[in-house]
Amino acid sequence: MTKPISRRTLLTGAALLAPTAMASAAYLDPLRPRFWRPSTVPAAPVHGAVAASTVRSFGPNGTHWPTHTPKPTATFAKVIDVACDWTAIGRAISSVTDAQIAAGVHIRVAPGTLPGYGASSGSPAALKGVGRGTASKNILVSPKNGWGSVTVADSARLVGVKGVTFARINGRFMLLTDCSRTAWAQSKVSHGFRMTSSSGVLEGCSAHEVVMADAKVDINDPFGYAAGTNSIIKDSLWEGCYCAPVFRPSGAKDHIDSLQMYGNGGYRGLTIRDSTLFGALNSALQIGGAKPQDPNLGTPFLTLDHTILTAQIFAIRVRYPLPSGAQGPTIGQAINGSGEPGQLYANDSYVFGSMYDTQWASVTNSFTSYDKAASKNLSAAGGWKVDTGMSSYGSAWFDQQTPTPTDAYLARIWA
Repeated sequence: MTKPISRRTLLTGAALLAPTAMASAAYLDPLRPRFWRPSTVPAAPVHGAVAASTVRSFGPNGTHWPTHTPKPTATFAKVIDVACDWTAIGRAISSVTDAQIAAGVHIRVAPGTLPGYGASSGSPAALKGVGRGTASKNILVSPKNGWGSVTVADSARLVGVKGVTFARINGRFMLLTDCSRTAWAQSKVSHGFRMTSSSGVLEGCSAHEVVMADAKVDINDPFGYAAGTNSIIKDSLWEGCYCAPVFRPSGAKDHIDSLQMYGNGGYRGLTIRDSTLFGALNSALQIGGAKPQDPNLGTPFLTLDHTILTAQIFAIRVRYPLPSGAQGPTIGQAINGSGEPGQLYANDSYVFGSMYDTQWASVTNSFTSYDKAASKNLSAAGGWKVDTGMSSYGSAWFDQQTPTPTDAYLARIWA
């Protein structure tokens, strides 16, 4: 949570976006903006392969899963059943070899509640320094009795856990620090999820169908992607994720973004795919800016791949009424920050609200309600399509494109 780089006034209409209806091999969008034409512009570079089993969507649908991790229904060469205890989980992770991991390792956690010790940078780690990330696959850690049977009681922090995928474990707020090639998948958080680099280079940390389903009145950014001093975070995929809006309490002064890229170190290489982010008071996505000391300058900074972003004013109109005790938005900003100009990409995405002035590298089949995008957000290849008709999309359309992830819905898709 940092001060925004700027604020920008939104279009007067308040509205919604346009993605695709599910299909097994390809997706269809019955409500493409009326002027849509197949693009001749090459698609943006996208980090992380789309699995053959993935059904393209705008949010969770049960098919987004890390490609390096066997699913819970797979056949594993080694299955380890452990108590609902961080120490037991850590010992099981440390007990296996790379050869065993390559053959498939599933650590199944008994039903219960795992403790949390806080999720600030100085909080004690619930799990630290286990896993290596050197095998061809990740270890899978998930509840023995399925989604909903294991919960982290309070906010929790994992530090230096590598090559492990934690799936279907619910929590309050999860912070992954220096967890290269570790994934969090098909899980619900009540307050947020964040990945940070505090020492060296963090790469390949990913989020798959991480869901914050319920709006709240708070002063904290729910999702975060950050690098500390002399650190780097890069090459991260967030897919099938969903974030409800966070409303600022009346009288508070905090600038709140749904997903913020930030830090004194170098942060870049974030791909947001098949996701929906409803805006917090300041924006849905705060991308900050490139650091001059970043050795990866000139490489992709951000890619929006088949993703919906909405300013909070749109979220209020279509799904999340302004709660009691919350300040109503006075701006309608979807994206804040310049990122690295010339290293921003968008494919098949929809932005409802204004965007900070910056230069994009490639924008293909992507649409916005922001009437100044054609002059303020130029692209070297392709470009944003301004469609004022997007302001007529209402809650019924939005419900069709990105269903509200209720517990009943999540239980069905994560069964």
